[in-house]
Amino acid sequence: MRHILLFIVAVLGLYAADESLLTGQWNSMTHSLNSGTKTTEKEYFKLNANHTFGIVFLVSVQKGNAYVKDLRIEGTGIWKTRGNILVVVVRDVKVPVAKEVYGISQSSLQSIASSFHSRFVNDPVRILVVKRLSPSELITENESGQTVQYKRLPY
Repeated sequence: MRHILLFIVAVLGLYAADESLLTGQWNSMTHSLNSGTKTTEKEYFKLNANHTFGIVFLVSVQKGNAYVKDLRIEGTGIWKTRGNILVVVVRDVKVPVAKEVYGISQSSLQSIASSFHSRFVNDPVRILVVKRLSPSELITENESGQTVQYKRLPY
């Protein structure tokens, strides 16, 4: 039993996230298509050495000729690691602003903005498992099993 515990501690130690590697600017991009609606999400994430962070989401939605380009949602908060777990707590979220809008009513735009804004307001704590961490790449998995691959941005 003691040998098993030592082995588990050793294995968990191997997968501990190195905070000095985590610190910096990261970005990711995801695309999705649902019922003819194309959504692109760009995420810019900066983890500071003092355990604060800033995040910017740029969301573009297009259906037919109508679109919203670069709906900007910004947030700030704190982060902490424990082993290979990264816990991110969003403390402040700015009201979304769109760069370009075409063929979408004001009420539809407000609905889209509210949907993405509420992700942070209603669920401010994110628990991410760090699957891979290198100087240029970060791969995380959220509680829903969704994997996100980040690339490091130059300073």
